[in-house]
Amino acid sequence: MNWRKSQSESRSHYLACYNTAEVEAYERWCEQLTSDDDEACLRDIATAFQFKRGVKVLDVGAGTGAMCRTLLSVGGLNLSALEPAPAMIAKLKSKPELRDVEVTAGFCDSHEDRQIFGAATFDVIVSRQLVNGLFDPLSAFRNWMYWLQPGGTVIVLDGLYDRSAWTGNLVLLVDTLPMSACKTTAMAPYLMENAGFRIEHVGPMQATNARPTTRTPRYMVVASKTP
Repeated sequence: MNWRKSQSESRSHYLACYNTAEVEAYERWCEQLTSDDDEACLRDIATAFQFKRGVKVLDVGAGTGAMCRTLLSVGGLNLSALEPAPAMIAKLKSKPELRDVEVTAGFCDSHEDRQIFGAATFDVIVSRQLVNGLFDPLSAFRNWMYWLQPGGTVIVLDGLYDRSAWTGNLVLLVDTLPMSACKTTAMAPYLMENAGFRIEHVGPMQATNARPTTRTPRYMVVASKTP
Protein backbone atom coordinates (compact mmCIF):
# COMPACT_ATOMS: atom_id res chain seq x y z
CA MET A 1 0.00 0.00 0.00
CA ASN A 2 1.32 3.44 -0.94
CA TRP A 3 0.18 5.23 2.22
CA ARG A 4 2.08 8.45 1.60
CA LYS A 5 3.74 10.33 -1.22
CA SER A 6 7.40 9.72 -1.95
CA GLN A 7 10.17 11.53 -0.12
CA SER A 8 11.08 13.47 -3.25
CA GLU A 9 7.46 14.62 -3.62
CA SER A 10 7.36 15.57 0.06
CA ARG A 11 10.55 17.59 -0.31
CA SER A 12 9.24 19.39 -3.39
CA HIS A 13 6.07 20.29 -1.51
CA TYR A 14 8.09 21.56 1.48
CA LEU A 15 10.29 23.75 -0.73
CA ALA A 16 7.23 25.14 -2.51
CA CYS A 17 5.69 26.03 0.86
CA TYR A 18 8.73 28.05 1.85
CA ASN A 19 8.98 30.48 -1.02
CA THR A 20 10.21 34.03 -0.44
CA ALA A 21 6.82 35.34 0.76
CA GLU A 22 6.33 32.49 3.24
CA VAL A 23 9.87 32.86 4.56
CA GLU A 24 9.26 36.56 5.19
CA ALA A 25 6.15 35.62 7.20
CA TYR A 26 8.16 33.00 9.10
CA GLU A 27 10.89 35.54 9.79
CA ARG A 28 8.37 37.99 11.28
CA TRP A 29 7.49 35.29 13.80
CA CYS A 30 11.19 34.66 14.54
CA GLU A 31 11.72 38.38 15.10
CA GLN A 32 9.37 38.19 18.08
CA LEU A 33 11.99 36.09 19.88
CA THR A 34 14.24 38.21 22.07
CA SER A 35 17.54 37.78 23.89
CA ASP A 36 15.46 36.61 26.88
CA ASP A 37 14.15 33.74 24.75
CA ASP A 38 17.70 32.89 23.68
CA GLU A 39 18.82 32.91 27.30
CA ALA A 40 15.92 30.66 28.33
CA CYS A 41 16.82 28.16 25.61
CA LEU A 42 20.45 28.09 26.71
CA ARG A 43 19.44 27.66 30.36
CA ASP A 44 17.40 24.62 29.36
CA ILE A 45 20.31 23.16 27.42
CA ALA A 46 22.67 23.83 30.34
CA THR A 47 20.62 21.53 32.58
CA ALA A 48 21.93 18.58 30.55
CA PHE A 49 24.89 19.76 28.45
CA GLN A 50 27.75 22.26 28.63
CA PHE A 51 29.31 23.68 25.48
CA LYS A 52 33.10 23.99 25.29
CA ARG A 53 34.99 26.64 23.38
CA GLY A 54 36.20 25.65 19.94
CA VAL A 55 33.78 22.76 19.36
CA LYS A 56 32.30 22.28 15.90
CA VAL A 57 28.51 22.63 16.04
CA LEU A 58 25.99 21.90 13.28
CA ASP A 59 22.58 23.58 13.40
CA VAL A 60 20.57 21.13 11.30
CA GLY A 61 17.37 22.47 9.74
CA ALA A 62 18.62 25.97 10.51
CA GLY A 63 15.82 27.91 8.82
CA THR A 64 16.58 31.63 8.86
CA GLY A 65 19.15 31.25 11.64
CA ALA A 66 17.23 31.61 14.90
CA MET A 67 19.13 28.80 16.62
CA CYS A 68 22.44 30.00 15.17
CA ARG A 69 21.75 33.37 16.78
CA THR A 70 21.05 31.68 20.10
CA LEU A 71 24.26 29.67 19.89
CA LEU A 72 26.30 32.77 19.02
CA SER A 73 25.72 34.08 22.53
CA VAL A 74 27.57 31.04 23.93
CA GLY A 75 30.77 32.33 22.37
CA GLY A 76 33.74 30.41 21.01
CA LEU A 77 31.76 27.92 18.91
CA ASN A 78 32.61 26.93 15.34
CA LEU A 79 29.12 27.13 13.83
CA SER A 80 27.78 25.47 10.67
CA ALA A 81 24.20 25.33 9.37
CA LEU A 82 22.31 22.87 7.16
CA GLU A 83 19.08 24.03 5.52
CA PRO A 84 17.29 22.89 2.32
CA ALA A 85 15.11 25.89 1.44
CA PRO A 86 16.88 28.50 -0.75
CA ALA A 87 14.76 31.38 0.58
CA MET A 88 15.57 30.38 4.17
CA ILE A 89 19.27 30.26 3.33
CA ALA A 90 19.13 33.67 1.66
CA LYS A 91 17.54 35.20 4.74
CA LEU A 92 20.10 33.56 7.05
CA LYS A 93 23.01 34.78 4.94
CA SER A 94 21.61 38.32 4.87
CA LYS A 95 22.10 38.70 8.63
CA PRO A 96 25.41 40.40 9.48
CA GLU A 97 25.67 38.68 12.86
CA LEU A 98 25.63 35.27 11.11
CA ARG A 99 28.26 36.10 8.48
CA ASP A 100 30.76 33.63 9.98
CA VAL A 101 28.31 30.68 9.95
CA GLU A 102 29.21 28.15 7.25
CA VAL A 103 25.95 27.33 5.48
CA THR A 104 25.29 24.17 3.45
CA ALA A 105 22.17 23.55 1.35
CA GLY A 106 20.52 20.18 1.85
CA PHE A 107 18.14 17.86 3.66
CA CYS A 108 19.26 15.36 6.29
CA ASP A 109 16.78 12.48 6.35
CA SER A 110 17.67 10.11 3.54
CA HIS A 111 20.63 7.78 3.21
CA GLU A 112 21.84 9.80 0.21
CA ASP A 113 22.11 12.90 2.43
CA ARG A 114 24.89 11.27 4.43
CA GLN A 115 27.46 12.32 1.86
CA ILE A 116 26.84 16.03 2.60
CA PHE A 117 29.38 15.88 5.42
CA GLY A 118 32.23 13.51 6.16
CA ALA A 119 32.33 11.05 9.02
CA ALA A 120 33.05 12.52 12.47
CA THR A 121 32.84 16.12 11.23
CA PHE A 122 31.04 17.68 14.22
CA ASP A 123 31.29 17.59 18.01
CA VAL A 124 27.67 18.68 18.54
CA ILE A 125 24.54 18.60 16.38
CA VAL A 126 21.60 20.78 17.42
CA SER A 127 18.12 20.70 15.92
CA ARG A 128 15.30 23.03 16.91
CA GLN A 129 11.78 22.53 15.59
CA LEU A 130 12.99 20.02 13.00
CA VAL A 131 12.17 16.43 13.98
CA ASN A 132 8.40 17.07 13.72
CA GLY A 133 8.99 17.81 10.02
CA LEU A 134 11.24 14.89 9.09
CA PHE A 135 9.96 12.46 6.45
CA ASP A 136 12.34 9.76 7.72
CA PRO A 137 13.52 10.62 11.25
CA LEU A 138 15.33 7.31 11.73
CA SER A 139 17.49 7.94 8.65
CA ALA A 140 18.18 11.46 9.91
CA PHE A 141 19.35 10.18 13.28
CA ARG A 142 21.61 7.62 11.59
CA ASN A 143 23.12 10.37 9.46
CA TRP A 144 23.69 12.51 12.54
CA MET A 145 25.43 9.57 14.16
CA TYR A 146 27.72 9.33 11.13
CA TRP A 147 28.49 13.07 11.14
CA LEU A 148 29.35 13.12 14.87
CA GLN A 149 32.74 12.61 16.43
CA PRO A 150 32.95 9.62 18.82
CA GLY A 151 31.73 10.96 22.15
CA GLY A 152 29.79 13.70 20.35
CA THR A 153 26.36 14.96 21.36
CA VAL A 154 22.99 15.55 19.68
CA ILE A 155 20.58 18.06 21.20
CA VAL A 156 17.00 17.85 19.94
CA LEU A 157 14.64 20.69 20.83
CA ASP A 158 11.07 20.29 19.65
CA GLY A 159 7.40 20.74 20.49
CA LEU A 160 4.42 18.56 21.42
CA TYR A 161 2.30 19.59 18.45
CA ASP A 162 -1.38 19.04 17.67
CA ARG A 163 -2.63 18.59 14.13
CA SER A 164 -4.07 22.10 14.37
CA ALA A 165 -0.55 23.53 14.53
CA TRP A 166 -0.13 22.72 10.82
CA THR A 167 -1.75 25.38 8.66
CA GLY A 168 -1.92 26.49 5.05
CA ASN A 169 -0.24 24.26 2.48
CA LEU A 170 1.67 22.48 5.26
CA VAL A 171 -1.57 20.73 6.30
CA LEU A 172 -1.02 18.30 3.43
CA LEU A 173 2.15 17.03 5.11
CA VAL A 174 0.68 16.07 8.49
CA ASP A 175 -0.18 12.49 7.54
CA THR A 176 3.12 11.94 5.72
CA LEU A 177 5.50 12.95 8.55
CA PRO A 178 5.74 10.42 11.42
CA MET A 179 6.33 13.03 14.15
CA SER A 180 4.20 15.88 12.80
CA ALA A 181 1.63 15.75 15.60
CA CYS A 182 3.43 13.66 18.19
CA LYS A 183 2.19 14.42 21.72
CA THR A 184 4.75 12.33 23.58
CA THR A 185 8.41 12.90 24.43
CA ALA A 186 9.05 9.16 23.94
CA MET A 187 9.21 8.93 20.14
CA ALA A 188 12.40 10.93 19.52
CA PRO A 189 14.55 9.14 22.11
CA TYR A 190 13.11 5.77 21.08
CA LEU A 191 14.17 6.32 17.47
CA MET A 192 17.51 7.79 18.51
CA GLU A 193 18.25 4.68 20.56
CA ASN A 194 17.44 2.60 17.50
CA ALA A 195 19.97 4.66 15.55
CA GLY A 196 22.63 3.81 18.14
CA PHE A 197 22.58 6.83 20.44
CA ARG A 198 22.83 6.68 24.21
CA ILE A 199 20.10 8.84 25.71
CA GLU A 200 21.38 11.20 28.39
CA HIS A 201 18.31 13.37 29.05
CA VAL A 202 14.64 13.64 28.09
CA GLY A 203 12.34 16.27 29.55
CA PRO A 204 10.44 19.56 29.21
CA MET A 205 12.23 22.81 28.46
CA GLN A 206 11.04 24.53 31.59
CA ALA A 207 12.63 27.95 31.07
CA THR A 208 11.48 28.08 27.45
CA ASN A 209 7.98 26.92 28.33
CA ALA A 210 7.69 29.76 30.83
CA ARG A 211 8.29 32.38 28.12
CA PRO A 212 5.23 34.26 26.76
CA THR A 213 6.41 33.61 23.19
CA THR A 214 6.11 29.82 23.63
CA ARG A 215 2.73 28.63 22.40
CA THR A 216 3.42 24.89 22.24
CA PRO A 217 5.13 22.99 25.09
CA ARG A 218 8.75 22.27 24.18
CA TYR A 219 10.91 19.33 25.18
CA MET A 220 14.58 18.43 24.88
CA VAL A 221 16.46 15.21 24.19
CA VAL A 222 20.22 15.01 24.71
CA ALA A 223 21.97 11.93 23.35
CA SER A 224 25.57 10.90 22.83
CA LYS A 225 27.60 8.79 20.42
CA THR A 226 29.63 6.12 22.20
CA PRO A 227 33.35 7.07 22.24
